[in-house]
Amino acid sequence: MKNLLPQVFRKRLIIEGFYNVDINEDFIKKFLNELCVFLKMNVIIEPLTFSPEKKSEVHKGLGGFMAWVESGVTLYTWSVYKFFTIDIYSCKNFNVEETVEFVKKYFKTSQIVYEDVKYS
Repeated sequence: MKNLLPQVFRKRLIIEGFYNVDINEDFIKKFLNELCVFLKMNVIIEPLTFSPEKKSEVHKGLGGFMAWVESGVTLYTWSVYKFFTIDIYSCKNFNVEETVEFVKKYFKTSQIVYEDVKYS
């Protein structure tokens, strides 16, 4: 991705996979809080959870968001497919491989892919 503002450090990691855990609001809140601790981020707002089910025929699942001083994270799940997407955006550096491994274990994934967005 073209870096339009090189003087501001930005890191974005997108992780997707199939999960083998029971997803509910408590799971999402706990995951977002533990990811925050794992990445050593500073909380602005506690995790928010949401469900687009009432307004969508396709997206049946739960989602969550947490804002950090360093930016934030968004999680979406599709219960019928047992599929998730996580988008981590940070103005602080973090280790991609360790983060993917953390997510892999937390969601007990059967398959996982990720993209570390590069700015040039």
